[in-house]
Amino acid sequence: MNCISYIMNVVVINASPRKRGNTAQLCKSVADGAMDSGADVDYINLYSYDFKGCMSCFACHLKKNFENPLCFWRDDLKEILKMCLKADAIVIGTPIYYGSISSYAQAFLERLLFAADTYLIDEDGNRVSKIKKEIKTAMIYTMNVTKEMDYFNGEDQLAIMRGYLTNIFGECEALYAYDTKQFKHYSAYVNNMFDPELKEKSEKTQLPKDLKKAYELGQRVSLNEE
Repeated sequence: MNCISYIMNVVVINASPRKRGNTAQLCKSVADGAMDSGADVDYINLYSYDFKGCMSCFACHLKKNFENPLCFWRDDLKEILKMCLKADAIVIGTPIYYGSISSYAQAFLERLLFAADTYLIDEDGNRVSKIKKEIKTAMIYTMNVTKEMDYFNGEDQLAIMRGYLTNIFGECEALYAYDTKQFKHYSAYVNNMFDPELKEKSEKTQLPKDLKKAYELGQRVSLNEE
């Protein structure tokens, strides 16, 4: 009997305004890891699209639309959301601004999650999801502070959104990239918080390690476990 191999589909979303910055590099490394593992990859630069966050229209929670996990609002995000719901894995990379994900990442997740979520509770007290298959998810966080400077308790705070991703789609993985280099030439900017020489060192030593982790993440989410 012939076995038909299933090709995994992975959607990688760069939710940074920079198309060649640290977040984008990590997202592209994820895409490379997934493609090298045989997956089909859709790579999205989220800031290239015109859309809003949840508009609170509640169309997705009407009884007649209960089986539909797709946001009903029509804008540039509609096709991206369709792509995500058909995918086997979704990886979202975002810079951290003031202790939180980028505004585009927040808007995207509001639209992705709320339409797939419900106001129903199962017998164990968990919210019931409209998603009938497990979709692997992962979040990549980039930030210019060091782990020791993580004064906003970021890892705990950032875990909240991953909790929703886990409940609706399945277990959500996280990759934290600390101490990233913000500026190409630090001398051109007003700054006495970060040492330019240490930033250069971090880019040469830590970034390659994070890129390797991102590549391995791409490989993991591409595994067909059926």
